[in-house]
Order: sequence, then structure tokens, then C-alpha cells
Amino acid sequence: MNISEIIEESGLMTASETIIDFGKDAFGWLEVELTGMIFFGKGGEEVELAIGEVIRDGRINRDPGGFRCFRKMNLILREGTHTYRFEIPPHVAPNPALPKCYPPEEAGGEIAPFRYAEIRGYSGAFKAVRHAVFAPFDDNAADFRCSDERLNRIWEFCKYSIKATTAFGMYVDGERERLPYEGDAYINQLGHFCCDADYDMARRTIEYFFGHPTWPTEWRLITVLLARDYGLYSGDEESIRRWMPELKEKLLLNHAGTDLLIRGIQDVRDIVDWPVGERDGYEFGEVNLVPNCYHYGALLAMYELSREEWYLRRAAEVKQAIRGSMLKNGLFVDHPGSTHTSLHSAMFAIRFGVADAAEYPALVSVIRSRGMACSVYGAQFLLEACYRCGLADHALALMVGGGLRSWRNMLDKGATITMEAWDDSLKPNQDWNHAWGAAPANIIPRGLCGIRPLSPGFGMFDVNPQIASLSSVSLRQPTKHGPIELEIQNGRMELAVPEGTRGIFRKQVLTPGKHCMNLC
Repeated sequence: MNISEIIEESGLMTASETIIDFGKDAFGWLEVELTGMIFFGKGGEEVELAIGEVIRDGRINRDPGGFRCFRKMNLILREGTHTYRFEIPPHVAPNPALPKCYPPEEAGGEIAPFRYAEIRGYSGAFKAVRHAVFAPFDDNAADFRCSDERLNRIWEFCKYSIKATTAFGMYVDGERERLPYEGDAYINQLGHFCCDADYDMARRTIEYFFGHPTWPTEWRLITVLLARDYGLYSGDEESIRRWMPELKEKLLLNHAGTDLLIRGIQDVRDIVDWPVGERDGYEFGEVNLVPNCYHYGALLAMYELSREEWYLRRAAEVKQAIRGSMLKNGLFVDHPGSTHTSLHSAMFAIRFGVADAAEYPALVSVIRSRGMACSVYGAQFLLEACYRCGLADHALALMVGGGLRSWRNMLDKGATITMEAWDDSLKPNQDWNHAWGAAPANIIPRGLCGIRPLSPGFGMFDVNPQIASLSSVSLRQPTKHGPIELEIQNGRMELAVPEGTRGIFRKQVLTPGKHCMNLC
């Protein structure tokens, strides 16, 4: 791990309190340099220090609620000028029985996420230093710019969110639990791959899940997609071969009935989306559409990893079973006995390829009508579905849009790392440092710019930009071979293909070097 950012603020306090803004939220610790004087017969001065993530009325919010950070301590100054470390109490998870990740040894103690520091009851010279903890991260490896400044701001917000949540050496779900979850890791990992060509954290996190699976049906299944995507970006085929026996168990084949459809039983339960209020009225049954879409997708991913024909045949049979029981009047319903089509049923059927092109118009109508009727986690799959079925305009509108369920709302509230939910009102116990809210970090490169690996280590990659109304786009996508660089200006595309890779654009093979072509 790297203690890779030290921000120092200093000055002279003439009032009894001051607030220090370090610019962005980060996991780390605080040191202050203060000068104390001994009062005759009374001992040293008492100073109050505080750190926090949320500001209100120009001061740190001392009751931010949920798992938004606020910590304070009282300090008795020694005579003379000394440096003091803010003592952060040990992190307490909501479920202490579950494992959690701990700060790296280099931190020398507990860390917490904070942007602001406050000093009260002191006047005189001071210096405040925040030591931010990140894993190795190349800030220049990836870049994105376009003609819409709103999207540029959201890209930077989400890119920083990926960096800022690397502090624990694995993809964790934020300060609330500090625990890896497969669903979080899917979004976090893709974002990391699109922002930096570093794959160690992804490998460690996937291997963690083999010994510590979590409870949602869909998240057991998504482990196979995690491994598939890891191989495509990293090229580490040796790890994939080693993981194959354990990946097979993640398919939940023992949860399938005679109809081949899986059920959430025993150690797993269907989740669809989280929190529960973000499911667009999804109706649950014994067999549910969404987890079976994941199951179909996991079987196809397993075929990609193994090239064993059995997985391809089983996937085709599962698709037929889903369509036969849950495709009604041109729409996919939530479960076989339901007549309700939630946003989630429409988007997951498209995202995983259970829906055929003939069903797209009816499903697209559902998707357009519901807006962002899903969580920050669900937004990943909604946007993936949009780029799969030609809804690039809708995807762009969702990413740059305002309102309660938007990235702009997070920014307007003062967050500098993506939140666990769209708003505190939708999840009162949320934290403000959850990378599963950073879907645009991967959706912009993979969907809008259309740069996706097709073979391990980016040996072959797809080029399929869907820039909607944007007049200009610039992307740098890191790979193990060097960056892929894309420039689009008024319908003209330039693409730099690094040595060791080949691009595919409209069935044309693009060899290493620079290529210019028209998009229209």
C-alpha cells in the first residue's frame, strides 16, 4: 500500500476555532502541529479536534447520521510546539460476526474517511496534515473528456471514487461494513480496470470470495463474471485455470429445479436490487426472473472461460426455460405467476441477452418510462442494457441528469466519493464512500466509448462508440500493453491501437498504430 497523498494546511488562528477543507474525502488520518503554554498551577490548554465528511452551515456536521463520518477528541497540549495524531477509535461494523478488512500496517493505526478537520479552543500558529491511504494508483493512466461538462465532472467524480476506496487492499463496500461483496466488486473492478492497468486488487478480491461468499443469489453467480472480466483485462489465464473448480460451484446448479431454473434456497436469497425500496415494485415468487438472467449470463461466462460445450448447451436450455415461463405478451414478467414487469425485469432481460431483438421495442418503452427507478447498483445494469439495445441517448441523459436519483445529486450534497445510495433519504444508514455507486467510471469507456476487451489481456478489443448527442469525445483506456487512445470530433474518429493488441471496428481489424475513420 502507498501513503500516496499528504495534504498540509497551515496558518495562524486568531479566533477560537477554524475549519480546514482538504478538498476531497479520503480514508486516512490527521496530524496537527500546535503550540501549548503551561498555565500556572493549571496544566496545559485543552483543545478539541474533529474530523468529518459532511459540512453544514460552514462547520462539520456533528450529527451526519448513518455511517457518514464524524469523530472528535479532546487534546491536552504539552508545553512547546508538538505534533499530535488524531486518535481514531476502532471501526465498528454493524455485524461484528462478519469478517472485515483492516487498515494497512503502513497507516500505523486506524483510519477513517474525512474531508474536513476542525480545531476548537486554540489560537496561534497551527499546521494540519492529512495522510490519505490509497493502493498504488496511476492518476494519469486513464482520462476522459467530452463536449458535456456535466459528464466530465461525473467521470472525475467516479474515477476518484475508484481510487479513494482502495485503502483496504480489496474492493470493500465502504465504511459501513468494510467488507467485500461480489455485487459491489463487479462495479468496482470494472471501474478500476478502466482507470488503471493494475489487477492485483481484483485477483485478491476474487480469491477472497471463494472462502467468504455472501448471501445474495445473484452475487454468487456474478463471481463467474468477475473472473471472466478479470481474465479479459489482465490476461492472467493461470489464475483462471486455478479457479475453475471453485467457479463451477458459483453457478448454483444445485439450486436448479427440474425446469432448470434456480431458486434462492438454503444459504442464498434473491436480492434483485438494494435497498429494497429501489426495486420498482418487483414481485417476488419462488422462481424469479432477475436471478435466472444472472444464471444464464454466468453459464455463458463459464463457457467463455472453459470452452466446454456443456455450459453453452445448458445456457441455451436455461434461456428457453426463462422465455417459456416468464415472457408474456412480449414483456418479461417478474416471476412465472406475475403479470408485472418491473424496470429490473426489462433491463436484466436485455443486459444478459435473455431478450431477443424482437422484444426490444416493448422493453425499451418500459425502460424509457421508468427513468432511474433503481439503486446505484442497479444503475450499472440499466446503463449496460441501454448500450446493448441502442438506447445511447437515454443512457447519456441518465448519467448527466438531475433529480433525487442522480450523480449530480450526490455532488450537490457535497460528496466527493460516490454514495452507497442516491440520497440519505433513500438509505438513512448509508455511507458516503461506496464505489458501487461509481458505474460511470466503467460505463463511459465500455458503453459510451465502446472500448471493451474481447480476448485475454486486450489481445483483441471491440470499438463501438455510442456517443449520442456529444460532439466530441476523448478517451484514454489503460491496458497492459499501453493505452488505447480514442478521439471523436464531429463524426470523425481517430484511434491509437497499442502494440500487442488489435481492434475490431465494424468487422474491420485495426492493427497497432493510428487509424482515422468516419463514424457516420
